[in-house]
Amino acid sequence: MAKQADVLDYDKDSVREAILRTFKQRRGEAAPADIVAFTGLPKPQVDAELPAVADEFGGRLKVTESGEILYSFPDGYRSRYRGFGPSLKKALKAFRKGSAAVATFLFKAWIMVMLVGYFALFIALAVLAVLASVAGTASDSRGKSRSRGGGLGLTARLIDLFVRIWFYNEVFKSPGQRRYESGARGRSRENRRPLHKAIFSFVFGEPDPNADHDAVEKRAFVALARAKKGVILLEDFMAVTGLSPDAADRAINRYLYEFEGSPEVSEAGTVYYRFPKLLLRSRADDEGAADSPLKRVRAFSANDKKANFWYAAINGVNLAFGSYFLYCSLGVEALAQRPVTGGTYLFWFVAQLLSQVSANPLAIMTIGLGIVPLAFSALFWLVPALRSGRVAAENERIREGNMRRALYAEAVASPASVGAVDVASLPAAARPKNSAAGRRALEELAAYEGGDPAEGGAWRLPELERKVADAERVRASVRSEDYRLGGVAFDSGS
Repeated sequence: MAKQADVLDYDKDSVREAILRTFKQRRGEAAPADIVAFTGLPKPQVDAELPAVADEFGGRLKVTESGEILYSFPDGYRSRYRGFGPSLKKALKAFRKGSAAVATFLFKAWIMVMLVGYFALFIALAVLAVLASVAGTASDSRGKSRSRGGGLGLTARLIDLFVRIWFYNEVFKSPGQRRYESGARGRSRENRRPLHKAIFSFVFGEPDPNADHDAVEKRAFVALARAKKGVILLEDFMAVTGLSPDAADRAINRYLYEFEGSPEVSEAGTVYYRFPKLLLRSRADDEGAADSPLKRVRAFSANDKKANFWYAAINGVNLAFGSYFLYCSLGVEALAQRPVTGGTYLFWFVAQLLSQVSANPLAIMTIGLGIVPLAFSALFWLVPALRSGRVAAENERIREGNMRRALYAEAVASPASVGAVDVASLPAAARPKNSAAGRRALEELAAYEGGDPAEGGAWRLPELERKVADAERVRASVRSEDYRLGGVAFDSGS
C-alpha cells in the first residue's frame, strides 16, 4: 500500500521536466517505455503526465508497424502556457480586457450623456427658437435684436417652463405615481428594457452567448464517451468539437489529461482513445448531460429593428444639428453680412442666448454644439458598423464549425458513402452562407481518410470504415458492469 501511495503521490512538475528532457535527448520522439527507461520513473506517473506534456508543447501521436505508440514533437518545445511569450500574451490579454472594461464603462456613460442629453438640448433650443420667433423676438439681419428686453424675458420664461415640465414632472415622481398617471401605457412600459441597456445593446451588442461553451462541449464529450463505452476515435472527437483533423489531433491531448484518458492501439492498428474513468457512475442508466455541442450564433442586438432605427434616428438628429452649428460657426463672418433667414435664425438665436452668459459664445457653439456632438454622432454610428462586420464574420465561422460537426457525425455513422451535408436540413446555426464551405470540409476529410470518389459527389472513406468497425470490436469487449460503483461500504454520516 505504501509503495502504491509513492507512485501516486509525486511532484508533477518534476516528472514533466524529466519527460521533456527525454524527448530532447531523443530528438523529439519517444515511446512511453523509452521514457521509463531513460528516467527511471514509474510507468503510471509517465502515463499520467504524458498527455499534459503533449498538450503544453503541441505533441502528436504516431503508430509503429508493431502497434506501439510514439509521441512526437515536430514543432519543437515552445510551451503554450509558460515562458516569456505566453506570460506576455496573458498580461496583454488581461490589460486589454481591463482597458476595454474601463473604456466601455466610460463610453457607456458618455453615450447616455451625449445621445440623450444633446438630443434634448437641440430639440429644446429648436422649440425655444420657434416660440421666440412666433412671439416676435427674432433678430434683424445684423444680429441686432428688435425687442431685446421682451425677447430675452420671454426666452427665460420658456426655458424655465421647459425645465419645470421636464425636471419636476419626470425626475421627482415615484415609479408608482408614474404608473398611476400613465395607466395601461405605463404598465406596458414596465416590461421594456431600460433605455440605457437598449442603447448599449445597439452600440456594443449582447454578451457572448458561447461564453460557457467549453463546459457545454465537455459535457457533450463525456456523454458521447459513456455512450461509446469509453472508446473514442479522433473522428468522434471531431464530431463534438467541429475541429479539423489536425486541430483535433492537438486538442485531444487536453481531454486526455483532464479526463484521465490514454491513447491506445488495437490489434488491427487503429489508434483510439480510452477513457475508463468516465464510465464510473452510481447508476447504470446515468449517461450524463448530453448537451448539444452546437455553438449559438451571435445576435447583433437584442433590440427589435424598430428600436434600433429610432436610436439611429436620434443620433442622426444630433449629427444634423452638430453639422449645422459647426458650419455656421466656421462661416460666421460671411453669415454676418447677410440678412437673417429661416436657415440661420436658430444660430443667431442661440448666439444671442449664449452672449448673456459668456463673453465668447462663438467658441461654445463651435466646440460644444458643433465639434463634440458631430464627433460623437460619427462614432456612435461607426462602432455598430464595425461591430456588424465582425459579428457577421464570427457567425459565419460558427456556422461552418457547426456544419462540420454534422458532417463528421454523419461520416462516423456511415463512412461507406459520405456526401456533402444537406444544409437545408440543419439548424439555422449550422447553415454557412458560403455554399462552398460544405464541399471544402468534405474534401478535407476525404483527404485525411484517404477517401475514394463515389457517385453523386459523395466519398467512400475506407480507412474510416475500417476504424469504426475496429472500434466497435473494442467496445464489444467492454463490460459495463465492471464500471458500476456498487453499494455503499462506508458512510461518514452514519
